[in-house]
Amino acid sequence: MGHYGANEEFCVRMKSIIQRVILGMGVILTVILAASCKHQNTGSEGIRQFSYRGLVASDKPVTEKVDTWLDAMSREDKIGQLMMISLHGTELGQSQRDVIRKYRVGGILLTNENLMYKNQVKAFIEEIHQTAVTSSLVTPYIAINRDKVERRGDIFLRLPEASKMGQYSIDRIINLTTRSAIELRDMGFNLVIGPNANLGVPHISYTADPTWAGHINLAMAERYQINHMWFAYNYFPSLGTGDRMFSSADETKDYLSDNDVAVFKRLVKQTTPNTYMVMVSHAQFPAIDSEHLASSSKPIITDWLRSDLGYDGIIMTDRIDVGALQSNQDIGDYAVASVLAGSDIILLDADTTHIDEVHRALSRAVENGDISEERLNASVRRILSMKMQEHGD
Repeated sequence: MGHYGANEEFCVRMKSIIQRVILGMGVILTVILAASCKHQNTGSEGIRQFSYRGLVASDKPVTEKVDTWLDAMSREDKIGQLMMISLHGTELGQSQRDVIRKYRVGGILLTNENLMYKNQVKAFIEEIHQTAVTSSLVTPYIAINRDKVERRGDIFLRLPEASKMGQYSIDRIINLTTRSAIELRDMGFNLVIGPNANLGVPHISYTADPTWAGHINLAMAERYQINHMWFAYNYFPSLGTGDRMFSSADETKDYLSDNDVAVFKRLVKQTTPNTYMVMVSHAQFPAIDSEHLASSSKPIITDWLRSDLGYDGIIMTDRIDVGALQSNQDIGDYAVASVLAGSDIILLDADTTHIDEVHRALSRAVENGDISEERLNASVRRILSMKMQEHGD
């Protein structure tokens, strides 16, 4: 009887062990399936989102985090990160949600038509953020160009026009920028289009003096960094040269290198990497590139900004529909040309036809090899290197 009881106890214990092994295998299989399906629109957003947040929160080096997530991304995921769009309206309806989800966009720029009052903006941003995170998994840029926002004191701190700001003391500029950064961060924004590094442009520039422009930009940049906001210096290499005519690329570069580009050179040298972007203009400099605007010019973006100035961060276009119109090109073709020239993020308006055309053109260019996987990965790696610093989420 004792021998039988021992056998029975042994069988019960073995059965329990076998059940736990089977259960464990089931858990492992579930994790594997969840990982393999992480880019499908199933009900597993919570698991997928946790995996991204878990990776970002881990103590691994940022480069390792970036490589890990980049390897797990689909081609659709990567192309979406290259697109920053705008939206119509003041609430996130189904059509806007569908656009964000369909294209898995990497960022959204809010404009005047999206801004009514503070609580509305906060709710709008929260809905955008949740929709973007559950489709692309990656922290979305929620951007604003403060210089283009109507100066309404009921929503935002009232800031002076740029030329007036440039006349203030550096302490007053720091105070205003700090208050503005905190306000924007608390509303849910994580990216400011600005400060502006151009010289002597009415309503846009702070000053015509490159040294003072550099001081202002660096002071504002520091306040954005301290208050966990990303930012985008604009517009490289300048917004034009006025009536001046140049006979050679060197002559043009020499002139700009003493003016706007002198400011950019200082900013690139003195600003912490992966906290900022550079936005390129749609101006044309025929002596440097007679066929392309700056936003689609390899001599300007890759050869000058990246190689000569040593900038290896994110480069974003100004609104691509404007560049396409100025160059009399199809918007999709222009977006591809800009990426091939060295840009990483294409800024789009809220026109869903434009968004679809750019997405299809980028997808087609990657599919046929015009934009190589290596080139696509380089842009996405720069974007993830910023986003995985995690200060903006």
